[in-house]
Amino acid sequence: MKRGFLFGLGTFLIIAAIGSASSFLLGALSPVRLVLGLGCILLSVIVIRAAIAAPYHQSRLHAFVGWCLGFFVIDAAIFAGIGVAILAPVLLK
Repeated sequence: MKRGFLFGLGTFLIIAAIGSASSFLLGALSPVRLVLGLGCILLSVIVIRAAIAAPYHQSRLHAFVGWCLGFFVIDAAIFAGIGVAILAPVLLK
């Protein structure tokens, strides 16, 4: 499951780097996007190398579930952050 999670996270980072590079090339001339894209490339290389070194599991279901968790973990963290930012002022009243 660890190997699948790391491959899913690496896939997400690669897609984020491609999206950042394409938006930079399409005319959104923000150097921040380019730096974020390069950072995603570096992180994806590190994560994919760690995934290759991780021991594999015989179950394809565990691999698939781990990949899905790894792919969506960043989205879930962003969603949770937005939820906390919305609910915190309501709960503090």
